[in-house]
Amino acid sequence: MIKKTVKSTSYVKVSVPAVIFTAILLTVLSFYSGLSFARTKSVSTPKLDSKIIFAPPKQDKAELKFFVMSFCPYGNQMEDILRPVFNLLGNKVSLTPHYIFDKIDNLDSYCTSRSGDISQCSAYVQNKYFTSLDECKKVIGENVTKCQDEKAYIKSPSGAMYASLHGRQEATQNIREMCVWNMVGSDKKQWWDFVKNINKNCTAQNADSCWEDQAKQVGLDTAAITDCFNKDGITLIENELALTKKFNVSGSPTLLINDQAFPPETAYTQDGKGTLKIGKKVATQDRYRMPNVLKEAVCVGSKSTPKECNTIIPDPAGTAPVAGGC
Repeated sequence: MIKKTVKSTSYVKVSVPAVIFTAILLTVLSFYSGLSFARTKSVSTPKLDSKIIFAPPKQDKAELKFFVMSFCPYGNQMEDILRPVFNLLGNKVSLTPHYIFDKIDNLDSYCTSRSGDISQCSAYVQNKYFTSLDECKKVIGENVTKCQDEKAYIKSPSGAMYASLHGRQEATQNIREMCVWNMVGSDKKQWWDFVKNINKNCTAQNADSCWEDQAKQVGLDTAAITDCFNKDGITLIENELALTKKFNVSGSPTLLINDQAFPPETAYTQDGKGTLKIGKKVATQDRYRMPNVLKEAVCVGSKSTPKECNTIIPDPAGTAPVAGGC
């Protein structure tokens, strides 16, 4: 059985030294500063040309796998972007969520690698990440101690431990979202509605006490979700670990269309002027995460193109999505 967490605020990846805090802070700031970018008006520009072509192997029913973490802001953004694609195409394509976990084989080495290296404190101080050696040693020591608390992880009966980037409650929410996906059958609208509620109303600090109200609001059986969590949680995690290993996935969000990465890395350029040909259209780098571009990408993966693929999905209200990740 998975130990169910109730109102837990412990983190899977606990506090890190200031050098890592700085990197996280810069990432978050880049996310919000990116929201100020003006939206471009054109989905594709006929005058553009691109030597980079996205042409996944075609399937009878194209599949877009999207790998996320339940409280990664960029993953949540991707879910918001994909929702209108689902609304348009429904079951004519597969939009399939997957979740990113870590499996901890050795807790001591895991915590040392993620909490900072006390032997490097002189370098940290020299680079002004800490004001003194004593401060550095104190912070890293506290981080290691917190990280070694087994309550911060999902633990299987065999003793294996599992983590998610934003804490234990993110890991437990990952499992619940997988359970709901499997429970709702072929009509996935309830899953999308549940995730929308979670993203809007819950956090990685309160998910274990917040999720039930969100599930009830969309008509889900919370007892069945809990039963799935307890009985199938470890199996679900192991399946996701196998999949992320197979496709070498580590960041949220990661997209695969018919098992081909979208967009390909070569479609990005340092000057931000990359382009990608998708079918007969060309998308610019700033639009790779727009709903209509993602619709075009999944549609070119279908052997028989659904008629809905001819419909243009309007850009989301507000500002353009930014290309970040967790």
